[in-house]
Amino acid sequence: MHSAVPGPDVTIGRSLLRELARGGDLISSGWTAAALGALAVALIVVAVLRRRRRRRSWPWGWGAGLATVLALAVTANAVAGYIPNVQSLQTTLSGWGLAPAPRLSHGTAKPVPAGPGQGAAQAFSVPAPDSLAMPTDAVTWVYTPPGYDPAGSTRYPVVYLVHGSPGASGDWFAAGDVPHAMDVLIKAGLVRPMIVVSADVNGTGPSDRDTECLDSTTGGSKVETFLTTVLVPWVDARFATATDSAHRVLGGFSSGGFCALDQGLRHPDLWGTVLALDPYPSPGSGGTAMLATHAQWLTHDVSTYAATMTVDPNQHVFIGVPAGSQMPAVKAVRAAAQTLLDRGGDVVLDEVVGVGHTWTMARFTLPYALVWANGRMPTG
Repeated sequence: MHSAVPGPDVTIGRSLLRELARGGDLISSGWTAAALGALAVALIVVAVLRRRRRRRSWPWGWGAGLATVLALAVTANAVAGYIPNVQSLQTTLSGWGLAPAPRLSHGTAKPVPAGPGQGAAQAFSVPAPDSLAMPTDAVTWVYTPPGYDPAGSTRYPVVYLVHGSPGASGDWFAAGDVPHAMDVLIKAGLVRPMIVVSADVNGTGPSDRDTECLDSTTGGSKVETFLTTVLVPWVDARFATATDSAHRVLGGFSSGGFCALDQGLRHPDLWGTVLALDPYPSPGSGGTAMLATHAQWLTHDVSTYAATMTVDPNQHVFIGVPAGSQMPAVKAVRAAAQTLLDRGGDVVLDEVVGVGHTWTMARFTLPYALVWANGRMPTG
């Protein structure tokens, strides 16, 4: 049975899609995987020939094994789309605490205009009260659009993006390729200049790497409170933002997609638009660790409360899922989308063809979601 939820009426031309797909290098190229595979075969042949001649062959065997491992790793990365280039690798490693946060080629968010046609991106530390038990080393990434002028009269919409689990804030600026995608979409006139914020929603205590953006009642972090009362005011105070909910977007992928859906639906006065990319319908095991009772867990289960919540017809909800997927979580998300639509919500469901639950899906779908969100925003 096909869902009656409408899909997004968004068209992105082929030439623009090719431009959006740029940015990868050797570590995400199928050609690199093929070359490494061919090298592995050649080394195996050399190792066999040397062994038959009773000459030392183990270095060639080890080389063949290493080339095989690298070929498999590059192939997996090309399919998953997690790390499109070396710069993204450094950004991702910085999120894991294994490397310093790099300055992206798009520049830094300083109170000066960015380069022609390029936005700016920089990592920040957002202080949080000790009572929220948030990590003290968390990093928040911020993109400001080409021509951004904090002293000017323009007030910019803000898109907040949440990473999955395991993950970190740098994922959207690495695997998600947000700065490049925003530059392309703005230049093409498909979205107005926007600020993009990617926060770290990892916490401390129970379920520290899978908080589901919840306020823990078992001694962990208060992530929901951090997002709503710390991060948004910090961004509005530091950047030239449009501070009404109609110009504020919350998005995410995977468990970050659940976060966007749950937090967005719970706070329509704060988040005017929700972009949930392959979200889970419930807080899952992470929520079980974060919350003391099942009753508390159910208050965050979108599948449960969609039928009884007060639906705000002025809130806009974009949900992207892999086309044809019969996974229970995806089927539950489809059902919740239909329920919200039937109860008067502005909901669209994008069935994304040819991708699974990977960062390739997130990176491919985000531009469509952003164009759709841009069309839902007031022009003033």
